[in-house]
This record gives sequence, C-alpha cells and structure tokens, in this order.
Amino acid sequence: MKRFTILAIVLFLGVISARSQSLDQLWDEANTAYINADYQAAIATYDSILATGNVSYKIYYNLGNAYFKEGKIGPSILNYNRALRLAPSDQDIKYNLRVANSYVKDKIEHVPEFFLKTWFRALRMSLSSNTWAAISLILLICMLACVLLYLLATKLLLRKSGFYGAITLLLLFIFSVVSASIGRRELTHAEEAIVMSSAAPVKSSPDNSSKDLFVLHEGTKVRVLNSLEEWREISIADGNKGWIPNSAIELIQ
Repeated sequence: MKRFTILAIVLFLGVISARSQSLDQLWDEANTAYINADYQAAIATYDSILATGNVSYKIYYNLGNAYFKEGKIGPSILNYNRALRLAPSDQDIKYNLRVANSYVKDKIEHVPEFFLKTWFRALRMSLSSNTWAAISLILLICMLACVLLYLLATKLLLRKSGFYGAITLLLLFIFSVVSASIGRRELTHAEEAIVMSSAAPVKSSPDNSSKDLFVLHEGTKVRVLNSLEEWREISIADGNKGWIPNSAIELIQ
C-alpha cells in the first residue's frame, strides 16, 4: 500500500510538471506569434491558455494587445477591462485601455456624481481586492496593538495615543474591508459588459418589434441591470436604459 501511494504521488507530480511545461510552451508560442505580427495565431494560443482555466492579467493584457493590432476594438477593450480587474493599478493596462476607448464611436457623457464618491472609487480601484484584504489584516493587528496600549499604558500621553490611534485605524480598517468586499463582488458578479456588435440597437422592451431607443457601437461599456431569456437590460454612463440582445454584448468577468 505504501509503495502504491508513493507511485501515485510521483505520477501526480509528473502530470503537474508536464502541464506546467505545456502551459509555458503555449505562452512562449503566443508571445512569439505576437512578436512576429501573427496576431490571429497569438489570439488563438492565448485563448487556448485561458481555456485551461489559467487566468492572469498578463494573458488578458496580451490578448487585448493582439486584438487591438487586428483592429478588433470590442474584444481588445473587453480583455483590457478583464486585465484591469485583476491588476487595477497597472499603468500599462490603463494607458492601452484609454487608447482603445478613443476609437469607440459612442462618446457618452457621464452623469455627474458627488466628488467623494469619485474619490472613493479611484482609491478603491488603485489596488486589487486581495491587496485590500491583506491591508485590512495588517490594520486590524495594529488597531489591537493600539487598544492594548490604551488599556495597559500608565502614562496619559501613551493612553491618548493608543485611543486616537485605535479610532483612526478602525476607520481605515472599515474602508479597506469595504474596498476588498466591493472588489471581490465585481470579480465574481458580472455587472458590466462590452458591446461586441458593430452596431446594436437598444430596444424599449425585450422584443425585436419594440421601439429603438438608441444605437450602441462596438467597444462601448454598459452596466447590466437585468436579464430575460435572450435579452439584457442595460444602462449607459449618461443614465439611459434599454434592452439589448445578449448576443450583442459580452460580460466582463
């Protein structure tokens, strides 16, 4: 039995090693194809890596670059957004996304919002959900240390430092927990999508015979509000809403 167990472990490690080598080979092939301007081959190979369940911002970023070189704005913006969700502070992704967005036909004015909400979102998106979670643990430890300082210190100055330090760290802890929670929810719940059709009419109801409200073009980001069979209710940055065929958009997941 012991010999069988050791053999099973050896075989398992061999499979893992072979799989890792295979993924490394695919990664090298995709990058080589991209360097050689064979963007279709690069896209196909990057997609094959994602099909194995291996997801990273680097793959999405490179895939977005390959689609952009092919002149496919919708898929490039989709993959840049996916990369940005995994690495929200990466400046290269942000820059390339801005460049790709400049090619989108729809220039939609954003609904004005309270400046504190804008500031909170920008700060929250500066780090990933995992980073915010790690920061929250560090803040919690520091806050407990300040509480102990307040309870155990004999000098008034130290007690005051512990008290006000604990209050400050508590507020920062709450902020980091909320940021981590929102970031995690955005990763696991698809609420945004990119228009993939060259032109997609937005309907007043989930019916092909209903009235056209407006038309969206490839690359425009929308927020998904509801779904009904083959239709999605969406809203855009200026607050307008309507229904669009599910086939016309792809969710950022």
